Amino acid sequence: MRVLGIDCGTECTGYGLVELDGGGQLQSIDFGAIKLSRQISLPVRLSTIFDQLCRLIREHQPDAVAIEDVFYAVNVKSALKLGQVRGVAMLAAASHHLAVTEYAPLTIKSAVVGYGKAEKRQVQLMVARLLHLEEIPEPADAADALAIAICDLHTHATVSRQQALP
Repeated sequence: MRVLGIDCGTECTGYGLVELDGGGQLQSIDFGAIKLSRQISLPVRLSTIFDQLCRLIREHQPDAVAIEDVFYAVNVKSALKLGQVRGVAMLAAASHHLAVTEYAPLTIKSAVVGYGKAEKRQVQLMVARLLHLEEIPEPADAADALAIAICDLHTHATVSRQQALP
């Protein structure tokens, strides 16, 4: 199974493609970030994010897409912009007939580190370890996107095992 994890942001949207092979090993397929200038209007940034995510989906053919769920934000304007990026990510997935699963930050950290309140650096280190990478994925948004994909793959594996029980 191959999952595209997306860490939504208005200036930097991270992405990470992770595959769970037949032997139960996680493998990084691709990761990076869609970086956009604040000087570009929000509609143009949203269009660019949509186009780039669609390109990644066509190129890598994931089975599913996973994104981080909305979390509490102090700045309402930032939260609204983030919601728009999340909507674009969902639209890109839906336009390619892919299911989208949303995960709370605590769930993602628990799946990757084993502790829901882990620090960002701990998540990055575990992502590198789980994917057998020599270095921590950069930028941090890409590492977060990989963590989201890993969380989704772990969740699917757990559900599959539970369904296999008599």
